[in-house]
This record gives sequence, structure tokens and C-alpha cells, in this order.
Amino acid sequence: MMRDHASALSEFVGAARRFPGESWTQALASGKWSPAEITSHVAEAYEVLRGELSGGPGMQLLGSPLLRWLLRRTMLPGILRGRPFPAGARAPRETRPRELHADPTSALVALEVKADAFARELSARAADQRLRLCHAYFGPMSARQSLQLASVHTRHHARQLEGAAP
Repeated sequence: MMRDHASALSEFVGAARRFPGESWTQALASGKWSPAEITSHVAEAYEVLRGELSGGPGMQLLGSPLLRWLLRRTMLPGILRGRPFPAGARAPRETRPRELHADPTSALVALEVKADAFARELSARAADQRLRLCHAYFGPMSARQSLQLASVHTRHHARQLEGAAP
């Protein structure tokens, strides 16, 4: 599981490095995020999960309990197996881009630091069967599910960048 996470992070960093200079801050398409914003989004996802591990607030739950139950049982298993995220799904507020780095190198270093710290801290606490991290659309998830979803999410955005590379 940790190797898969490291691989997903490496894929993302490799794909993001393909956007030098001005292309780093230019939207991939009309109404879409730039590579800088995508990198910030992925970093924010790790930051909110890491914050929750430290006792802070997690993601705010979205939708009704019934909707989350349905998504958890119908969509989450496929996503964890690598199926694409639903088209047009909005990023939870807590993971929307906030801190944008004009320099790709500093942005990717910051992302790697956050992602590695999250994976290490989660791994150190993974034996705690009571540990749950909250996802906005799926609700509470185990440590294993949380790391797996973080890996899939990071890889999803790596593919997004690979498909749009200049």
C-alpha cells in the first residue's frame, strides 16, 4: 500500500514537471484548473487528511446520509480499484486550491512533503482499528481506505496532467 502511494506520487510529480514556464499557471482548458491549481488541490487533500490525523477537523460531510451510504457502496469500491472519478464531481471545499506556487519546483516539493508526512503518520497509526478519516462524499474511512483513496486521487490527477501535457 505504501509503495503504491509512493508510485502514485511519483507519477504525479513526473506529469506535473511537463508544464514549464507559463504553462504551469495556464488553465488546461476553459473552466478547468491549471497545473499549479491541480497541484495545490492534491496538496490540500493531503493537508486536510493529515490535519484530521492530528485531531483537527476533517472534510465537511456533503449530501444526505442516504446519498453518502449509496456512494460508499456503489462508487467507492470501483474508485478504489482504479475506476475514474465521476466526471464533473466538485472537489470538497477543504481541498480546493489555496496556496499556489508560481514555481513548479517549490510546489512539487511542498506536495511531496505533505504527502509523505501523511503516509508516514497514517502508517504509524494504521493498526488502530478505530481510526477513521472523513471523506466529504463517502463518510468515515479506515486508514487503509484513506491511503488507498489518496493514492487513487493522486494518480487520477497525474493522468489528467499527462493527457494535457504541452
